[in-house]
Amino acid sequence: MSATTALGRMFAVVLTAALVAAVSALALRPDDRDYPSHVAATLTVTATGCRNEEGFGIGTIIEPGLVLTSAHTVLGATRITVRHNDEEWDAAVVAIDTKNDLALVEMPMVNIDPMPLIDTALTIDNAVEQDGSVVVVRNGAFVTQPATIVRRVRILTEDAYIDTEVERPGYELRTNIRPGDSGALVVLNGKGVAVVWSRSRQQDDRAWAIDPVTGGEVLADHLANGIGAEVDLARC
Repeated sequence: MSATTALGRMFAVVLTAALVAAVSALALRPDDRDYPSHVAATLTVTATGCRNEEGFGIGTIIEPGLVLTSAHTVLGATRITVRHNDEEWDAAVVAIDTKNDLALVEMPMVNIDPMPLIDTALTIDNAVEQDGSVVVVRNGAFVTQPATIVRRVRILTEDAYIDTEVERPGYELRTNIRPGDSGALVVLNGKGVAVVWSRSRQQDDRAWAIDPVTGGEVLADHLANGIGAEVDLARC
């Protein structure tokens, strides 16, 4: 059995359990002790080849050898590299969901503790915001900044190919997001709960993120069974 197949089955089991589990109320508070492992599990993602340009984003190791990032960062890539500090590794897409703009890339096994995903979708009381963190790149270095989850939302937008209207499960965030931050993982109490997708055009401290648990069914299927012919990875 290949490493990808084994990881796929493991990830599929986790996601399937999360998708069918009853959503429970969670009282979560940020914990500074979680931040070092969050930074260590974060990488930059560079995709070369789409329109003869380089695309940049952020990814997070969520299982040994598996990096969660945004689909639009890696679509059309002829080469993908992930980098942390002075180390760089080649990577390849092993699961992708163009509707929810999520992707998993496989990289070599390295001695970095992964950042696990939350077991169920986050229940949000709209009267109580939840404070977490997100790791982004500023001035060439990884930094941790506050990221408040304001509310659950259904994001009406287009798929990663920008040609079909879709609806995504996600969250409204209060944090400062810039170009190149796509794919960054929002963490509460040591577990990932949302993948940064886009910033607001109206407010500098407003952004949107995708729920990778509710939106992770396609990723689980691809890991278990391979990417289907309906996905054109060469298309930008």
